[in-house]
Amino acid sequence: MGENDIEWINLSYANIATTSPGAYKENLEWSNSLASSGAAKFDGESEKNAMIPLRKSASNLLNCDMKDICVGSSATELLCSLAWAIAPRKGSNIVSTKASFPSTVYPWTRVSMEFGSDIRLANHDDDNYTQPEDILNLIDSDTAVVTISHVEYVNGQRYDLNLFSNAAHEVGALLIVDATQSMGVFPLDVQNMNIDALVSSGYKWLRGSFGAAVGYISPHLQSSLIPGLLGFRSHNDIWDMQAERLELPDDASRFEFSTIHFGSALGLSKSIDEICYFGIEKVWQHSLKLTEMIISECDDLNLSIASPRGESERSAIISIRIPSKFNAGNVVRILQEDYGVLVTSRSGFIRVSPHMDNTIDQISFLMTSLKTILDL
Repeated sequence: MGENDIEWINLSYANIATTSPGAYKENLEWSNSLASSGAAKFDGESEKNAMIPLRKSASNLLNCDMKDICVGSSATELLCSLAWAIAPRKGSNIVSTKASFPSTVYPWTRVSMEFGSDIRLANHDDDNYTQPEDILNLIDSDTAVVTISHVEYVNGQRYDLNLFSNAAHEVGALLIVDATQSMGVFPLDVQNMNIDALVSSGYKWLRGSFGAAVGYISPHLQSSLIPGLLGFRSHNDIWDMQAERLELPDDASRFEFSTIHFGSALGLSKSIDEICYFGIEKVWQHSLKLTEMIISECDDLNLSIASPRGESERSAIISIRIPSKFNAGNVVRILQEDYGVLVTSRSGFIRVSPHMDNTIDQISFLMTSLKTILDL
């Protein structure tokens, strides 16, 4: 049997999603249209308005206005533009964690190299767990930005965003959130959470594909920030192309600067619509049910869990510590090649991340397969 014949069980949405049917269909139709007719169908007006469906869908999911949403090619791209727009100067500091996915910190590191600001990173323990208090203790009157992953990618630790937005705002700092590991599976209300800016890739929990991402820019920042990345779309009338002037839009779309894979953006809109139709709270409860099953079965097998278990810090990521005589990367490979199960290895853990498309039977099959591989 070839790989094309395998019915994969994707339990690794924290890595790469199985693209939603709606996203795939929309993306394919756009690509086929472009291949057959070029600009005959995807004309100037279509290109001008191509971001709008995704901006509408994302605003519904985040509970904000469409004008607060921008679209980019990746979360990293949007973070880089934000970092250069804010550009904390010498004497100020930027607070984050050593557990963060590198792209959450690197844009700020680059800016700090240019302007002399300090980077402060909270430590983590052997489970990759970061004490929230350790992050808060790094914030002082010179802090300009607190930038964190809402959910840490290795162990799935979820932070209380209200806690950090309050701490940041008390000293006049901004809270910038990478929600790539939570948006699409956990309910997010950017207004109630008092977030200043948020970014998310589209190819993980949002169930889109590569090439599209979304960002939220709070209304109080939209007119004051000049994006770090600019292009012809940066002007408020993109087809009034005159190099001698630049008038930025007065909303979050000022962070949209160039052409992207519009099929991916249009597809991601459909996927987010599916999540909203199903209900994000139902999505979250379903994923919690599946992760609780993993935790329970690991307890029965005496496999320890690196992920937080408390309700306030849980996410849809469960990281399993396997016996030291096994290599996590090899176990992940065997699960894929011999059982058709997709999980990932991160920092020596087996990371499992089920979503709305997964079932109890699939979790049972994973745990039975893992028990066989580990000879438990």
